Amino acid sequence: MDNAVRRAVIVEDSPQMRELIRMVLGSLGFQKIVQASNGAEALDALQAEHTDLIIMDWMMEVMDGLECTRRIRGGVNGIDPAVPIVLLTGNKGKESEASAYNAGVSVYLEKPFSIKQLHSGVMKALGLNGVGVS
Repeated sequence: MDNAVRRAVIVEDSPQMRELIRMVLGSLGFQKIVQASNGAEALDALQAEHTDLIIMDWMMEVMDGLECTRRIRGGVNGIDPAVPIVLLTGNKGKESEASAYNAGVSVYLEKPFSIKQLHSGVMKALGLNGVGVS
């Protein structure tokens, strides 16, 4: 990736999963990583400043990942509706995947996923397939 400061928002209700994702994003050159435990917190964080990537869990209390994605794609509160969103979920199957893409996610990853799969999903969401890690 380039030398620009990259900002990501991790939206995940599990602190352990947030830390794992944070480490992967750090290895990919993201310097500013904000964490939220639900969709409502994510919308607040996204209004604060430009974000290059969102890693979003689907199943969360307060506001789930699909509702948060729909609001982002709707351009709520000045948030960039085109920001790439990688959705992480324990939901399995083509129906769940279709629901996620219909809501506007960029990349759909089923849990459990490997670090390599997360890395690939982030690169795909950013349009950087085949580009090496910085």
